[in-house]
Amino acid sequence: MVVILVAGTFAFFKLGQRDLPVFAIKTIVVNVKWPGASAEEMSQFVTDPIETKLLEVPWLREVSSFSKPGEAWLIVNIEDFMPNAAIEMKDRAYDIRKKINDIQHRLPEGVQGPFINDEFGDIFSMVYSFNSDDYSFADLKDYAEKARNALVRIESVEKAILYSVQNEKIFVEMDDKRMSALGLDPLQIGMLLQQHNKVQTSGRIEGKQSYYRLSLNDRFQSIDDIKKLPIKLQDNSVIYLENIATISRGYDDPPVFRMRVNGNPSIGLGITMRKGYQLLTLSDEVKATMAEFTEQLPAGVEVVLVSDQPKSVQAQINRFLLKLLIAVFIVLVVCYFSLGFRTGFIVALAIPVVLGLVFVMMSILGIPLTRTSLGALVIALGLLVDDAMIVVELVHVKLEQGWDRLKAATYAYTATSKPMLSGTLIAAVGFLPVYIVDAAPNEILGNLFVVIGVALIASWIVAVLLTPYLSFKLLKVEHQGKQHIQTANVDNSAMYQSDFYNRFRRLIAWCMCHNKTVLGVTALSFVLTIFGMQHVKMEFFPGNDRPEALVDVWFPEGTSYHQMERQIADVERLLDAQDNIENYLTYIGGDSLRVQNDMYIEQPNANYSKIIVIAKNLEARAQIKTLLSDYFATHQPNVRTRVYNLVYGLPFNYPVQYLITGNDAEKLSDISEQLKDILRNNPQTRDVHDNRREKRVVVDIKLDLPRVAASGTDPAQLSKTLGVMLNGLPVTQYREGNDHIDVVLRNESENRYNLDRINYLQVPLGNGTTVALSELADISLKFEEGVIWRYNGYRSVIVQSLLEEGVLNFDVVKALKPQIDELRDSLPSGYRVEVFGEVDISREVDTQLAKTMPFMLIAILTLLMFELNSIKKMFLVLMTVPLGLIGVVFILLVLDLSFGLVARLGLLALVGIIIRNSIILMDQIDQDLAAGSSPWNAVLESTVRRARPIILTALAAIFAMIPLITDYFWGPMAITMMSGLLVATLLTLLVFPTMYVAFFKVKSQ
Repeated sequence: MVVILVAGTFAFFKLGQRDLPVFAIKTIVVNVKWPGASAEEMSQFVTDPIETKLLEVPWLREVSSFSKPGEAWLIVNIEDFMPNAAIEMKDRAYDIRKKINDIQHRLPEGVQGPFINDEFGDIFSMVYSFNSDDYSFADLKDYAEKARNALVRIESVEKAILYSVQNEKIFVEMDDKRMSALGLDPLQIGMLLQQHNKVQTSGRIEGKQSYYRLSLNDRFQSIDDIKKLPIKLQDNSVIYLENIATISRGYDDPPVFRMRVNGNPSIGLGITMRKGYQLLTLSDEVKATMAEFTEQLPAGVEVVLVSDQPKSVQAQINRFLLKLLIAVFIVLVVCYFSLGFRTGFIVALAIPVVLGLVFVMMSILGIPLTRTSLGALVIALGLLVDDAMIVVELVHVKLEQGWDRLKAATYAYTATSKPMLSGTLIAAVGFLPVYIVDAAPNEILGNLFVVIGVALIASWIVAVLLTPYLSFKLLKVEHQGKQHIQTANVDNSAMYQSDFYNRFRRLIAWCMCHNKTVLGVTALSFVLTIFGMQHVKMEFFPGNDRPEALVDVWFPEGTSYHQMERQIADVERLLDAQDNIENYLTYIGGDSLRVQNDMYIEQPNANYSKIIVIAKNLEARAQIKTLLSDYFATHQPNVRTRVYNLVYGLPFNYPVQYLITGNDAEKLSDISEQLKDILRNNPQTRDVHDNRREKRVVVDIKLDLPRVAASGTDPAQLSKTLGVMLNGLPVTQYREGNDHIDVVLRNESENRYNLDRINYLQVPLGNGTTVALSELADISLKFEEGVIWRYNGYRSVIVQSLLEEGVLNFDVVKALKPQIDELRDSLPSGYRVEVFGEVDISREVDTQLAKTMPFMLIAILTLLMFELNSIKKMFLVLMTVPLGLIGVVFILLVLDLSFGLVARLGLLALVGIIIRNSIILMDQIDQDLAAGSSPWNAVLESTVRRARPIILTALAAIFAMIPLITDYFWGPMAITMMSGLLVATLLTLLVFPTMYVAFFKVKSQ
């Protein structure tokens, strides 16, 4: 025992820690660019052929895509129930690369990519930010790179990446009017920059014994070299580039993506943990390295740890360990008060011994301390004293009857070991479905079965080996005399003749005599329970108790970066004034790094921003959510926002989603409007919209080709010229250290941002003259699709909605079903409307769980047959299973609680516990019958004698789960099991003997 306790203690402190077990994000992202293409061209010529090829990938769940002008994103989701997800995902990434390789030659000329991101699901355990008012982005990047180089040398670090790096540029800005006056063409300037900076061989000189390589060192060595680039004019004079252009260093303009920490533009450094290492080890090593590194930084450079998952996880685990300790204390109190000091001490001693065995096995199996494994221990806590309680109870009774301690302890082992083992295995099998299901819940909750199974088997070992020994050593009971020793099994101990037992005996006898009435009321209660189940609220995974409040901000299509930055800055000023937040982060033009599994990450998008606010507590989180919702509704009504907090489990963006697929865009739009009207008419929905986004304004330039040809230019050259004069065109690269900096040729900012000047834009011609763009083309404004969505080869639209506070998506989808079905019936051939997102995935998980039920049933039936050796008895035991549902549904309806996935697993676990109690009761009846008792007395007295351990075990289990009630994740399961176990225990003691006498036609005495 001492060895187990010491080994368990050492194993406990070596266990890793996580909030939830890591589950694979089965998503691979493909990005492809085709500069100059419209969204329609991207969809038709790029997205469609790639998507068609990707549909051949094994274990594919879906390929969804969105095409925008110049680029497209394809999101490849693999089936959640794919086995061996971590290994298989590598094979799927290989399959995707191979399929894209096969299709690449069929893509249009000028397509860049496709680029495949098979690390989309990586979790960044720690994220640092670098910011400064005194140093440039280039300096910050340099410091961040040095930090990264130091971190990747740490054994526990898998990778470290820079995030929100601002690409440095050298801008050569020209005035088109001055260029026109000098007869210069911007493209000629670009060619000169390329020619003077090209790396090329100059040959070599062969000597008699050696050769000498020629090095024509004409490449730019400094910015001054660029400024001093000589340019020959038409009159053969030479001027320098700096005489006709402004040369400056800067960054992406406009920026593509920026991360801001507390309003300060920053560069992020994300760190992932190598498999097989612990978060706390990673934290200690990274923090030590960063502390040493920051000491060398100059004053004015601020390094902030903006995401510290090890710290957050440790705080969560510590809180949960406290709940475990409280649960242990509660069980100890139940044992001592109900059994007395000596007996209670023997039972209570089983707890640390069993926990020691469990921690050793967790260490061997590589199971870390998580919310799942610790929750499993709390759930198992009340059950693991059950066996010890039964054994010590029996020893106590036999001692009262006058047996010597050795005989009583030995008999306790022989009489209880077999039925307790069967009951223990059946209780563990109740958690089998979540372990064998091929879906994400297996990755999140699969350890429930392992930890609870190990705990229950360990409790049985302790009960049949250690508890009899301790009982032999510690129990001393005054026996009642030999007149009470009638048989080995039929006890007439004084403890069973008390007022409580006599009243209980009369109650059971009444139920047995009036078995038809009792069974009729029970059956009616079960029927009402089935009807009541239709009104229980459903959900997938429960909410999260992390302090973050998050906001997704969607600006209208075509919104400039600078406009987004201005509006986000207004929000930052609002947050600066709050004193209930720790810090906040804003991301403009994209999403954050994934710092935990249950974050929904958007793809980079020019009109998207994200705000993450870390509140000081959950009350502050609620206040921040209300503050931001009201602010956006009042001050920035032009944007669409989603203010939310994280949930446990799989990440989704909107609670209610419907997918529409078809081929014709106009028809899809019409169906979408009808569907949105249906959702808007439901008072529980809000912000109903679809994902099509707004149409974008496009400057349509229709070239007059004869005039273009007559002018001496061509469309390709004209396109490049416009690119230089408006957006800027990279023409060469300036090499500085390890960096390659684009040299961008562009017009002066005054001309670039002035839409009114587009008609008068002077286009250089080959002969040194210029002509207004309007003389070569008809220029007008038009609207085009900003985004085109596709799903599994079809054009698609997703209609989605937020919900009012406290409303669950399953209830809304259920209420909308008749109207949605009516809409489906009216759809033309080839068009479909389907429930999408969280509700759809939840239903699929339930389907996968249902497929595992036969395995659980077969395991239970097999164990029952080995234990009972009777089909009739087995059937009778199984008839008690529905009793647990009565209490579960009753409490859910009374408290208006939701019945989520975790709660449903609790209901499955109840099956094993209820059967376990019935087996122990049935075994006692069989022993009494074998000892010569009449069937009626055997049923009655067995129930009386087994009532105390069954009730005490149920109370221990119920009270042990009290600390879990307030837990966001385990609360629903705790309430489900507590209510179900309470009602099922009472009904088992009253209804099981009633069912027995009715089923076996036992006559009343």
